[in-house]
Amino acid sequence: MEMIKKYRYRSVQNAVYLSLRKNIMNLSLAPGTAISEKEMSLRYQVSRTPVRETFIHLAKEGLVEVIPQKETLVSLIDFVRVEQEWFFRTNLEMAVIEPFMGKSSKNHLSTLEEVIAMQQTAFEQNACVDFLNYDDDFHRAFFEVAGQELSWEVMESMGGHYHRVRLLTLQIRDIAKDIIKQHKELLIALRKQDLNNTLAILSLHLHKLTNEEKILRNEFPTYFVPKDKKDIFDIDFR
Repeated sequence: MEMIKKYRYRSVQNAVYLSLRKNIMNLSLAPGTAISEKEMSLRYQVSRTPVRETFIHLAKEGLVEVIPQKETLVSLIDFVRVEQEWFFRTNLEMAVIEPFMGKSSKNHLSTLEEVIAMQQTAFEQNACVDFLNYDDDFHRAFFEVAGQELSWEVMESMGGHYHRVRLLTLQIRDIAKDIIKQHKELLIALRKQDLNNTLAILSLHLHKLTNEEKILRNEFPTYFVPKDKKDIFDIDFR
């Protein structure tokens, strides 16, 4: 009976965590939004304990800032952290392409083609969240086929700032067009088993968001950590 209670509790806590994380990642809860244990426990119809543990988990991922005895805030997007998450992702993804090419089949490449088609539809419908989800599906395939699912999971769990910036950049329509174009170019290079060209295209595709930073800061000024503020979410991989 005790084990059943623990399982049910973990299921509830996980459901709260997944829902709240999703709302932060898709910007339904905007950066800087104040959230409370009481508010979230009422929303999800649970006790405060699973909400409190969810906040702790999200704080470790850099997605919320817990100010003891005061409030909990959805973290502002920090471009210092964005650059570190970008660096982490770029190095992992560049490394996984060669094993992907060695293990992929025609079916895998056909699946990538289908994802590009769905992404094109999302672009035409201006469905930015769906577009980014398909983008993740496209890139996740490289890791799954290469047998590096753990790398993707770690990257995804620590990539909340980079993810939110990517979603915001989709407001710039030319960027979304370029993403689809580059995915098509990647697929052509993969079908040709052209490793060097694939890596060159991917390197361009996973570019730093330096040029977009100024545009986004002007468009969404309250979403970002000010440039002169100390980075409280700095990653330390030691």
